[in-house]
Amino acid sequence: MAEGKTERFQVLVLDDYEGMAAQVPAFGKLQARADITVMRERLGTSEELGRALKEANAVLLMRERSKFGDEQLSLAPALKLISQTGQAIPHLDLPAATRRRVAVAVTPNDSGISTIELTWGLIFALLRHIPEVDRRMRQESWPAVAGNTLEGKTIGVIGLGRIGRQIARIAQAFRTRVLATGKTLTDERAREAGAERVSLTTLLKESDIVTLHAPLRPETRGLIGEKELALMKPGAILINTSRGPIVSEKALLQALEKGRLGGAGLDVYDEEPLPMEHPLRRLNNVVLLSHRGYATVEILRERYELAIGNILNFLDGKPTNLINPEVLT
Repeated sequence: MAEGKTERFQVLVLDDYEGMAAQVPAFGKLQARADITVMRERLGTSEELGRALKEANAVLLMRERSKFGDEQLSLAPALKLISQTGQAIPHLDLPAATRRRVAVAVTPNDSGISTIELTWGLIFALLRHIPEVDRRMRQESWPAVAGNTLEGKTIGVIGLGRIGRQIARIAQAFRTRVLATGKTLTDERAREAGAERVSLTTLLKESDIVTLHAPLRPETRGLIGEKELALMKPGAILINTSRGPIVSEKALLQALEKGRLGGAGLDVYDEEPLPMEHPLRRLNNVVLLSHRGYATVEILRERYELAIGNILNFLDGKPTNLINPEVLT
């Protein structure tokens, strides 16, 4: 480095699959003050990640797309800041970051509307066999595939929080019965959303459609297993836009392969990206998405703008939205 020359701040943006980071106004502002490297593809090995992290002073993480534990932190000796989109950090070892004096900034949660919309998209895709008919329209003259109406069905909502209660309210427009369950759910909160509070057992037995909107916590991991799937009506459908490990993947595969369930709409999995050889990819009674619940143009741009804003504020010496502010004291 030449004498008197100031070394530029190095920013690494990981897992920008959609190429959205550079499209927000804050990106240009940061580019004027720092060198930015954007990774469009997932770095699959420690060697690849180590090369990318070697000189990084700040890393921008798109939520849970990359695990960032102590091993990954050890590959970034110059790291000062992790700017995280959203607030969910199951992929991030916050105590390890704090021990290493790495500040972690987050962005506010959105309304959840993108996941709400996607949930309904999966419900209708399965009820009306939209993906199947679309495929067959390219192979035969006029596919005669009869779907099912939503009107008159019973929808079971597991988790009546920010997203689940909106699912319940929208369901009323289709003249459905809505059942709901949740660890802290009350009768009053259920009624406000147009739902009836019941036990998980009752919900599974009586619902034609079961949709998951519970957070992934120790008590919800494996919440839907072999026993729970066996309680569901023959031909019922399961929707998961929450987190993959809430459902036992092995039990779900068996229920789908045996035809016990009518189908499943999945946006999340135990392992992401879903391996190409995964048996779910071979089933015709599932609709598979690549964790698209939040990944709309509008939401991605909003999150990148906010996350880059946190980096700019950090450079200004006025860090914002830190969840471990003690690292600065």
